[in-house]
Amino acid sequence: MGEEIGKGEFRLVDFSVDAESGSIGHFMRDADLHERHLEAFFARTGSDYGRYNYLGEWHTHPSFSVQPSLADIHSMQDLVEGPSGVGFAVLMISKLKRFRRFECGAWLFIDGQRPTPIEICKDRSISMKREA
Repeated sequence: MGEEIGKGEFRLVDFSVDAESGSIGHFMRDADLHERHLEAFFARTGSDYGRYNYLGEWHTHPSFSVQPSLADIHSMQDLVEGPSGVGFAVLMISKLKRFRRFECGAWLFIDGQRPTPIEICKDRSISMKREA
C-alpha cells in the first residue's frame, strides 16, 4: 500500500506478508488475509483513497530471476483487466542473494498495455515514470 507523493510517484507505506501460502516455486495470495490487511490499512489512513491506496503485489523468487514469470504476468493482467479492474498495479519481485545482497525488480501493469519496468528508489518511493 502506498501514499501518492507526486504525479506518478508513490511512497511505500505498508505491505502484507503471507508466510503460509505457496512453496519455493509457486505463490498464491491468501485473499482473506490480504483483505483484512487492506481494511486495517484504510482504517489507519482514514480511508483517504485519493492519497493512500493499494499499489500492487510483491513476492520473492528465492531460486529464480527477479523477472516476472508467465504466471506472474497473467496474475497481474487479471488484476488490472479483470472484473474488479484496479486500472494499474505494480509487481515487485525480490531475491536475497549471496553475501546478503538484495536484488529486486518492479513492473507497472496498466490495462491494455505491456508490463513496463519502473524505478524503485532508495527512499522507499516508486516512480511510475517509464524508464528510457
